[in-house]
Amino acid sequence: MQASVVALVRNTSYQAEALGQSVEHALALIGQPLSRLIRPGDRVLVKPYLRHGPMRAPETRMVSHPALIEALIGMVRDCGGHPLLGDEGSRHLRRTQPPPDEMWFHLLAERAGAELVSFAKAGGRLVPSGIPRPGQYLLSRAVLDADVVINLANAVLHPTFVWSGAVKNMFNAVVGAGNAQLFELLREHDALNAAIADLCRLARPTLSLSDMTTVCPDSKADLWRVGLIGASTDPVALDSASVQALGWDPGQIGSLVWGQRLGLGQWARQDIDLRGLSWAELPVFAQAPRRATPIAAESRVQRTLRIVNKTTLRPRPIIDGERCTGCTDCIRICPIGVIAAAPHGKPLIDYARCVDCMVCADACGEQAIRPGMRGWQATALWPLQLARKAWRRSKTGYVWHVGNVSIRLQFKKTKPVRKPRPTTPPGITRKEGSMQASSSPQGTPPGTGGVALIVGVGPGLGTSLARRFAREGMDIALVARDGQRLEALVDELQGLGVTARIYPCDITEDPAVTAMVRAVCSELDVPRLAVYCTEHFGPGHVVDIETAAFVDCWEVNCLGAFLVGREVARAMLTRGAGTLIFTGATAAMRGREGYANMAVGKWGQRALAQCMARELGPKGIHVAHVIIDGGILKEGGSALQWERMAGLYPDEIAENYLALHRQHPSTWTQELDLRPWIEKF
Repeated sequence: MQASVVALVRNTSYQAEALGQSVEHALALIGQPLSRLIRPGDRVLVKPYLRHGPMRAPETRMVSHPALIEALIGMVRDCGGHPLLGDEGSRHLRRTQPPPDEMWFHLLAERAGAELVSFAKAGGRLVPSGIPRPGQYLLSRAVLDADVVINLANAVLHPTFVWSGAVKNMFNAVVGAGNAQLFELLREHDALNAAIADLCRLARPTLSLSDMTTVCPDSKADLWRVGLIGASTDPVALDSASVQALGWDPGQIGSLVWGQRLGLGQWARQDIDLRGLSWAELPVFAQAPRRATPIAAESRVQRTLRIVNKTTLRPRPIIDGERCTGCTDCIRICPIGVIAAAPHGKPLIDYARCVDCMVCADACGEQAIRPGMRGWQATALWPLQLARKAWRRSKTGYVWHVGNVSIRLQFKKTKPVRKPRPTTPPGITRKEGSMQASSSPQGTPPGTGGVALIVGVGPGLGTSLARRFAREGMDIALVARDGQRLEALVDELQGLGVTARIYPCDITEDPAVTAMVRAVCSELDVPRLAVYCTEHFGPGHVVDIETAAFVDCWEVNCLGAFLVGREVARAMLTRGAGTLIFTGATAAMRGREGYANMAVGKWGQRALAQCMARELGPKGIHVAHVIIDGGILKEGGSALQWERMAGLYPDEIAENYLALHRQHPSTWTQELDLRPWIEKF
């Protein structure tokens, strides 16, 4: 078997001249200059790596660098080729008006003289797969019909595939919802890696380039300045050399192993002719090996139901005749032409040929096409659909008006409140047992710091607060729905010589909160410090948010804060002293698209904290609002995120909370914002 030729050349700059020289040098080393690959008049597709969502901006380096895209288009034009630029990774390319944060891509195409193509609008072709499942793919004609396909990969790390390079870049040759459907159908890592390699084989890229000038290991971590650009006609070999430049074993990358099995390329070092750099010079930027994020195990029944739901019972595009305006956009954009105009002027879908790519639904500005069920599937699932409709209606509530009185019936889905399992013999309380210790490990007599009440204790911030306050000699009252989940933490805190008790509670229920605070005061003492660190968030656009979902978020973020704050304030006023801290978020300062559920409640919580501070401050109670502007790192999370401080350390947040509690009344802080150095503001 002939060895695959790969070139790795040094490149440390995104200046146009430097990029052009590096790419030309790499192509010359593999004996494939563009002048040999491209004939005058050839339609040359430059396939970069794009994304939709918050990571689509070029400065994140989660997408192909604009300078490299523009340099490559210029080289194609110099060879007489007709450059095409497109990728299905940006769904907005199907529309006429792009959003502001994708305008850079449209301006780049115009400036560089490339024709911008939408993979969906170009049409699609059903191609048989080379693996057991799925049986076929809907691939874009923009890829299949191009004379030359240049696979311009942007090297990034991926939680599922570990490495996203040349092989993974052709995954977006699938049109429409095909990508998401594959992820849902092929849940196992091995099956997904097989599909990745199979799609790259069918897309047949003429040339693959890999940009490793900088590598983004994580959306909020420092870039790895590897300083390389790679080129090859074998995407598997190119990815193999790229990961070996980081000191990794390519045999651990599933997409590369499957690529060799399917005849796409070769990953073993002995089968690769490396040029530019030598194998002895690798790795050039050694990093600890990464592993794919593990997936939760599922039973055979769960697996069967998942496959049935994603195949036989999968949603199909349904046209709402009342919303449809007859604009025919769906007819023009359907990749395989299965939508036609009916005699009444409205579109009609040929479901026998429809592959459910959902491009029509995404392109419909009137939202007249939505996923749904039809035929026998709709009949079989009619009872379930009826139950769901009744449940949604019951969550909104039924109201009857009788004179001046309104009677409201409303159902609400709640998580069960679980009490901790009893661990102490009757008649002996944990506080009595813990007070036998003379002092905590830090030398502070237990209980002398008063009682700290923490509402919303989870594995992150809540746990760190409990540990820090316990080291300060405070007795700890832990509040959460699931008391059994906190039993191990209670044992840990009692090992520090303090009293720790669990108070399971639904903080959105008025009587439950009142009873909880009274229990804390009677069993421990009136809290000297209380922290509210609970939040609830369900993403969604305003036009799609159900009333019940909005109310659920508001109840946890705002109503719960009011109930806890009111009851704690009543208790603290009996002593005339205390600290009450509310944990806010970035959403308390500015509302963002898709964050309405969270922003309204957090704004309300911030306003509540200001009102309470002005009312209770003169009475000796310090009320503070802390804005957590960024993600809180969790134990067991990415080691790189901890190393690069890509999020807030929960232990350091706890130190700031304790500092607020220690402040002298002459210098009280009412609002404090905390963020990692990497967070923009």
